[in-house]
Amino acid sequence: MWRFVTSSCERAVPRQPLVRRPRRQQLQCTPLEERCLLSVSFVDTPKTVAYVGSPIAWTAKARGHGAKPVYRFSVQMPGGDFLVVRDYDTAKSFVWNPMQEGTYSIRVDVKNNYGARKVESTTFSYSAQSRVTGNSAAVSPMSNPLVALYSAPPSPGATMHVQFARLDANPVWQDTSSLPVIAGQSTNFIVAGMLPNTSYLIRHVLADGTTSAPLTFTTGSLPSNVIFPNFTVLKSDAGIDPTRTTIFHAGINKGKSFKNVNTIATDLNGNVVWYYDPIANNFRGFAQNLEPGGSVLMLGGRATGVAAGYNKLRQVDLAGNTLRETNINIMNAKLAAMGKSLRIIAFDHEAKMLPNGNIAVLASTPKNVRFRGKSTRFVGNMVIVLDPNLNPVWVWNTFKGLSTNRLGSNHAVPADWTHGNAISYSPRDGNLVVSLRTQDWAVKINYANGNGDGRIVWRLGTQGNFTAIAGNTPDPWFTHQHDVRYINDNTVVVFDNGNSRRAKSPTANSRGQEWLLDEQNMTATLLVNADLGNYSPFVGSAQKLPNGNFAFNSGGLTTADRFPAGQSIQVTPGGSILYVQQITGEFQYRSYFEQTLYSAGFLNA
Repeated sequence: MWRFVTSSCERAVPRQPLVRRPRRQQLQCTPLEERCLLSVSFVDTPKTVAYVGSPIAWTAKARGHGAKPVYRFSVQMPGGDFLVVRDYDTAKSFVWNPMQEGTYSIRVDVKNNYGARKVESTTFSYSAQSRVTGNSAAVSPMSNPLVALYSAPPSPGATMHVQFARLDANPVWQDTSSLPVIAGQSTNFIVAGMLPNTSYLIRHVLADGTTSAPLTFTTGSLPSNVIFPNFTVLKSDAGIDPTRTTIFHAGINKGKSFKNVNTIATDLNGNVVWYYDPIANNFRGFAQNLEPGGSVLMLGGRATGVAAGYNKLRQVDLAGNTLRETNINIMNAKLAAMGKSLRIIAFDHEAKMLPNGNIAVLASTPKNVRFRGKSTRFVGNMVIVLDPNLNPVWVWNTFKGLSTNRLGSNHAVPADWTHGNAISYSPRDGNLVVSLRTQDWAVKINYANGNGDGRIVWRLGTQGNFTAIAGNTPDPWFTHQHDVRYINDNTVVVFDNGNSRRAKSPTANSRGQEWLLDEQNMTATLLVNADLGNYSPFVGSAQKLPNGNFAFNSGGLTTADRFPAGQSIQVTPGGSILYVQQITGEFQYRSYFEQTLYSAGFLNA
């Protein structure tokens, strides 16, 4: 039978540190007769009271499900539907942190292997109680020393948000995203974006503008068991966007040590204001994007594939809690169930939220094709769109519409045929644009908000479908580019690594570009072509800021005096460099200038 065991736990008192080690809940399954008929019993000695923000480790143990059973964990929020928090995996434990008071249903599904159809399940209830006493808010530390849990008391209105500011005579308030108010219950916020060892004021703001009396919270020290990168501000001139004071750094890469922090945020002085702890969360990988509302999509787990790929996709909140997770093994089983013949060998380079809440992720996919008279293994890319339960609902691959006879310049390698590195949502038509680095193209595919047939609408770049209007600019087209993304209905920004230009001219630098696209007349007008003052042969990102400036990450500097290094650069529309923050001793995949950790938009504007 199933057996549920919960360990003892002391009552958590507001404003005292949370227990860093999650309580462990254990489920055991033993076969009855010839199969595992699941029943549940609870052991709870002594009686425990669980609070919002207290992580719990659920463990399931099955017998009678083969040598390598796989487990899926789902949570039903109060009044909601079951949502998968971790898809089928051989790991039998999952750490979950309830962030809203109420009674939850937890479900574990077990089956023999990833492709098995027969599933056995058990469901049980778990209650998380409020940290609020009376009508007063409470603030508590979380396991990340730069993050606080703010619990507002039951309040009127439909929504509220939290403001936080350094303790000062004239505080400068920063806003979290808004959350819905549930009548009679506390509303709980993860507050992130604070300096170490610093006192802050935190208050909540109702929908009508009413503010609460602020509480004081002091952050802790950065941990010594992980390695933080070094940031230096090389230039900071007047004219930088005054609203973008946080830089989100994604995919910092220095060797393979599990101790290296590779997803981090800094202020404009290079001070750390947030980070994802790879040791505390037992997850090595890198982020792609900061998502609207304050979550992060990451690729990690085991390195695999041919192009910086990993076997797992994970979404986390700003406290580091896992919100959703899937892996390539269950994804291949689901693709096969859809009738797809290709498999994936890695998630790589891109995972991002779409406006409807689905996730678009890039993956590497191999296929043997006839090439120059013999069977040759090509590795292309697949775009997979996942629904909220991590099921694939739309799939496209580069073997559909692109010729394997076309190998890109400077990297004519079938094993890295397309090297997709970005997905962008087109707001005008609901299609997707995919950046294919080794093809020197960005291609628009007919996604049509999930109703498209996947045909290639156009190819942007050299030998593509657009005529460049660029005046006297030599070599206007980007090559080996990164992060092609829409910023409005008809304009894209791109980081032009410039590998082909560099091959012709050893002094050529990488560029930041803005292109205006006329899809009726098939012209592309080069609006911004900023020389970034250095050459990054790989990685990079692009962004337009609210005041009209542009931000580019020249993240792969390899010249003798800067090896390795990466730079987060802000420039004017005319190309003048206003600000440079450098990470030294490491590369960085992307960086974005943000107002707060909650303010990212779908178009990264």
